[in-house]
Amino acid sequence: MDSQKQKSLEQWLQDRALQKSRARRKKELPDDGGVTINSLMDAVTIILIFLLMNFSTDSLKVSPREELDLPRSTTTVGPKSRMLALTVTANGILVGDKEVVKIKDNQLQTADPNNMIITPLKNMLDKTVKDQREFNAKIGVNDNKDMVTIIIHGGIQFHLVNKILYTAGQATFKKFKFAVVKGGMLNKKI
Repeated sequence: MDSQKQKSLEQWLQDRALQKSRARRKKELPDDGGVTINSLMDAVTIILIFLLMNFSTDSLKVSPREELDLPRSTTTVGPKSRMLALTVTANGILVGDKEVVKIKDNQLQTADPNNMIITPLKNMLDKTVKDQREFNAKIGVNDNKDMVTIIIHGGIQFHLVNKILYTAGQATFKKFKFAVVKGGMLNKKI
């Protein structure tokens, strides 16, 4: 083979390899500049982790306060459904998160401390029940719960608890649930 034929054969092989290379590049999908699935998966994962960390399955929310120390209990039953929370701290009575009556030295700061009904508390409970019933009627739910969860500071005296229960009973509540901290007195001997 002479050198001229060999050069043309090498040139032909190089041209053929170049054509095959170009054909392979044409078969590849063009990059349209869109968002890749990896970026979306990262964002969805971060949002999912955030939501899981902030999701609470506990139906009773107790805001920690210095003047609220819940009694301990050996119960294993937890709250079953959302209901109105009536909180009694060392400094006041709250319906939801709104303070209704102030307490000082286990005494109510109202006009008539000897009356069994705590008037401001009854008014607030009546208003709350009325608002809840109106809301339920608007959305078409017949869920008239006559239950209230009572969260009481451990140092509150019984005479005050008795007045609170009596007042709640006068405001259409017939069932009471008390919030306690699980696990109290399991290992203590009385």
